[in-house]
Amino acid sequence: MAMERAVRLWLTENDVPQSTWSALLRKLGRSYTIYGHLLLLPPNALSGPEWDTISTHLSPSSIQDLYALLSKHLKITNIALNKPIPPLQTNSQDENILRAPTNFTPIYGDFGPSTCDSPPTEEDFDAAFWTTCRQNGISQTWAPRWTMFSRGNVSEKARLLTLPSVGRVVEEGRLDGRGSAAVDLYCGIGYFAFSYVKAGVGVVLGWDLNAWSVEGLRRGARGNKWEVEVFDGEEGRMANGDARLLVFNESNELAPERIARMKGRLPPIRHVNCGMLPSSRASLLLAAKVLDAGYDGWVHVHENFLVEEIEAKAEGTMRELKALLEEQRGGEVRVEVEFVNRLKSYAPGVMHCVIDIVVGAKDMT
Repeated sequence: MAMERAVRLWLTENDVPQSTWSALLRKLGRSYTIYGHLLLLPPNALSGPEWDTISTHLSPSSIQDLYALLSKHLKITNIALNKPIPPLQTNSQDENILRAPTNFTPIYGDFGPSTCDSPPTEEDFDAAFWTTCRQNGISQTWAPRWTMFSRGNVSEKARLLTLPSVGRVVEEGRLDGRGSAAVDLYCGIGYFAFSYVKAGVGVVLGWDLNAWSVEGLRRGARGNKWEVEVFDGEEGRMANGDARLLVFNESNELAPERIARMKGRLPPIRHVNCGMLPSSRASLLLAAKVLDAGYDGWVHVHENFLVEEIEAKAEGTMRELKALLEEQRGGEVRVEVEFVNRLKSYAPGVMHCVIDIVVGAKDMT
């Protein structure tokens, strides 16, 4: 392995006794990730007893020599320590609603300036370090200093590509000539929005507060050769051209109003993705408002549940959505839990689930 070769060479150059190598080789040889030209190491990769054992053999510049060898052998340009996204803002009790990676620690290479304007400018975007990842045949782009990347949802992205309900709305839109649309209320850099586009959904509308995420989505869409438009409230330009992705850098609370203004220029909205953790319950009302009442539709709700409560909580979420839909539509609405995808473990005894909820069309007779 390239990692092991680089570390062995570095240990040799620093005259570290071979009897101490194995622990450090094991530590550095696991749990690292490469995205494009970026190497991400776990937060404890450069500390611990494995390092204490060899510290007397190292000079102040030794660690920089290791980074240079890793860069050469792994063919990367940048290295950082990857730490969990904090739930609160740094030095504040405010919720980290932008999902900003404030604990991200660059250690090698040029990551661009550590500060930027608010909101960021084109100059800020151009000065930043951007990296890419290809999953399920889809390219994604982000600036790791400013935007999170979650590799744990790769299976959910793949599931959307072949989900029967997605295939159904694409085919029905083709047959009736009206096409199909989906809404991603927390689109980020395009995690799920891109899957809808690749699956054949005609137009995908996304909302995100983080301007860096929106710029990453724009760059990623271009990398996939998809037309994309980014809006900041300039409603006169909405839905013009051949854009497959319409992205709004604003609160998703504005989604119903924006969509209402575009109604005559959009295909029927058949899928709504509510993907914000730790809960997307607050977006259920938005989903109820934007889903097209004239067609069967689907709402995908991301939640963290205790394992023993998954079934009951999924039913409770469905009933909550049903009540909101009936209030919006003024009558009985057929709403059912179609499937609960147990996506990944979030914490001991807690599972990140995606609830697929099918919503029946309003009776127009």
